[in-house]
Amino acid sequence: MPIYLSPGVYIEEVEFRAKPIEGVATSVAAFVGRTRSGPVDTPVRVSRWGQFERIYSDPSQPGYGPFLEGAFLAHAVRGFFENGGTRCWVVGVGGSSSRDLSGDVAERRGLGALAAIDEITMVCMPDAVGFPHDGDGAARMALQAELIAHCENAGNRIAILDCPTALSPREVLDWRTSGLGHESKDAALYYPWLEVEDPLTDRPLLVPPSGHVAGVWCRTDAAYGVHRAPTGGVLGATGLGCDVAETDQPDLEEAGVNSIRAFPRRGIRVWGARTLSGDPEWRYVNTRRVFVHLARSIEQGTRWTVFKPNDERLWEELREAVEHFLDRSWREGGLPGETANDAYYVKCDRETNPSELVDGGQLICEIGLAPTKPREFAIVRLSRTAAAPRTPRDHTAPSG
Repeated sequence: MPIYLSPGVYIEEVEFRAKPIEGVATSVAAFVGRTRSGPVDTPVRVSRWGQFERIYSDPSQPGYGPFLEGAFLAHAVRGFFENGGTRCWVVGVGGSSSRDLSGDVAERRGLGALAAIDEITMVCMPDAVGFPHDGDGAARMALQAELIAHCENAGNRIAILDCPTALSPREVLDWRTSGLGHESKDAALYYPWLEVEDPLTDRPLLVPPSGHVAGVWCRTDAAYGVHRAPTGGVLGATGLGCDVAETDQPDLEEAGVNSIRAFPRRGIRVWGARTLSGDPEWRYVNTRRVFVHLARSIEQGTRWTVFKPNDERLWEELREAVEHFLDRSWREGGLPGETANDAYYVKCDRETNPSELVDGGQLICEIGLAPTKPREFAIVRLSRTAAAPRTPRDHTAPSG
């Protein structure tokens, strides 16, 4: 306590008993692919296109910039920034085999180099289907599967996938069902490729759409919030590799293929926001992203509970902190429902924390969210386990 030496009125700032939970960033992309120059297998944080150009251009080859013939990473990153992206991580790889792209988590190479970067929310690998791999198309399928598995294991990011080039709507449906047969709530697939001007030849070039789509996701987040479906946004491209007709749309949607369509006088627009999940609860990209955003925000914003006495006072403080955060999210439109009770609930009491759990150093806070329809709750069980003093850690895990 400070010592006051003269009469007067004094103001002291005191810490609120539970720190408010702040929402984590939602618009941080990651790109893995071939580069002309620059660091290899090293994640580099990039905040503008000019920075990427400077890092990944080869000074001995002026005029080429960061673009490499037969590779699409530079096109994807440029499309990301031109369409609304503001921050991303880039991992350049030196080789051209599928193993160079997928890399290794233990050695932090390729895709595996992104495992330790928590802020990433979307991952693109435009070269996964963009250039010849060792063997046939099986290597490309394996890369897509590894990208999906990476995002599922991380639990906090979504893969933005590209279809192979030069496929008709019917062919891409066949490829989706017989080739890329995976179902996942942590992946979204886009079709067709985009036509842009090739800086190396000044001629039209078809490029995978994932980088441009990631930019639209970020632009939508900034304008409306992560709860808004990232559809309808105009893409910066000169054309499409294939025109998607109105009659093609229902079959593509049903298969989880998000169309990119050209409309007269309205430009080229993203016209779908579905994940690859067959579960209706996780059918839409914005539903999954809202859930991930809320879960990550709560997990990071409640780490202060780790070394607190596990008693009813702590339960009340935790419950109030989570309720305040979810109430703010609901009022901003992040959760549906006419009332807060329609949007969420938080339960942290003796029922969720029986004596055997408390004695074992665990704390359970049950959180119900309605990211799609009122009263259709998905459950988050926020669990705190006693940790050694040097390794504090708590867990947030969505059920289902």
